[in-house]
Amino acid sequence: MEFIPRQELIVWLTNGRLSKKLRRFGTIIYVSFRMNYVILYVNTAQTEEKIAQISKLSFVKQVEISHRQDLRTDYSESNLLQQGNKKAGANE
Repeated sequence: MEFIPRQELIVWLTNGRLSKKLRRFGTIIYVSFRMNYVILYVNTAQTEEKIAQISKLSFVKQVEISHRQDLRTDYSESNLLQQGNKKAGANE
C-alpha cells in the first residue's frame, strides 16, 4: 500500500455550519463551531490549487497551511538525550 503525502490546511469560515461544503476538497479532520474553523487534509501535489479554489468560496475568510508537520513529535528517551547533548555542545 502506497501512502500519498498530504498537507494539513486550516480554513477559517464565516459560519461553522458551512463546513460540510468543504468535503469535496479533501478530508475534514476537525470542525470547530465555536471558533469557526476546519482542519482539512489535501494531497501535497494539489495544495496550491486547492488553496486557490477554497479561497474563492464566499463563506471562507482565510486559508492557512498548518505547520504541524514541521514540529518534532518524537519524544523517546534516546532522542531527548541526543537533543540535550547537541545543546550542551553548542553552549560550550
